[in-house]
Amino acid sequence: MNDEDWRGFSSAFDRAVRPDARPAHSGARVLAIGFAVVVAVGLAALLKGALGGGRVAASPGDVKPMATPSSRAAGAPQAGKDWTAVAGPGCASDATSGFTAYGYYTGTNSDQTTGWSTSAKGGYSGGSCTGSYLSLPVSGQPVSYDQDRFALWRFDFGATYTSASCTLSTYVPDGTRTAVGGDPAYYYYFQTDDGYATSGSSLGGYRVDQVGQRGRWVTGSPFKVRTGVVTVKLVDAGARDSGEAKDAHVAAAQVRITCHAV
Repeated sequence: MNDEDWRGFSSAFDRAVRPDARPAHSGARVLAIGFAVVVAVGLAALLKGALGGGRVAASPGDVKPMATPSSRAAGAPQAGKDWTAVAGPGCASDATSGFTAYGYYTGTNSDQTTGWSTSAKGGYSGGSCTGSYLSLPVSGQPVSYDQDRFALWRFDFGATYTSASCTLSTYVPDGTRTAVGGDPAYYYYFQTDDGYATSGSSLGGYRVDQVGQRGRWVTGSPFKVRTGVVTVKLVDAGARDSGEAKDAHVAAAQVRITCHAV
């Protein structure tokens, strides 16, 4: 899907699924998990919708397994003006990279589905990362998502340069379908640090077949940034069924960004 097609798809998806209003933050609480995770809990109502016009969710971009995961240290500028960082649960965070979970809750719902869960291993364990990851419950609809429940990775390389070409790589943890069940998982990327930015304002997006790519890095195409900031947002779109996916969760693990000045 080219950039023009993606923007059209993203805009239609956004209009059908999400209102323009930003949810309230009254009563929000924050929970720290390890070094890297700050969990923001919003008490606004969860708003759901469906993609209209009979369309189904198309692939936002080509995603392919990485042959060899990078082992470069998180947050450090690299030779040749490259800058790379890894963020996610269990990874050290600082002013240049971090991870936040919004709408976090635990426990069992009335339909016997469960809330967020934490896994101590199965994620990427290189560099400063311990291998832990989070799993957020799916919305129950393949192309609808809750505007208050998502995972957000943030990268700020503005101290090095602001205009760059960047590539995102996403690690799919090795776990059960209950914990790693994105089929697919939907990601959007932005050049702002606003977690509640709509998908229609994104630079682009991609989907990852978590069920078929466990234990691998997957990567998208390069994109240009003019602000020195990139955020990556994983939404909870996903269907349930009476089989293995009856309590499916989407895994939020580690994301690596690599940028070079342009």
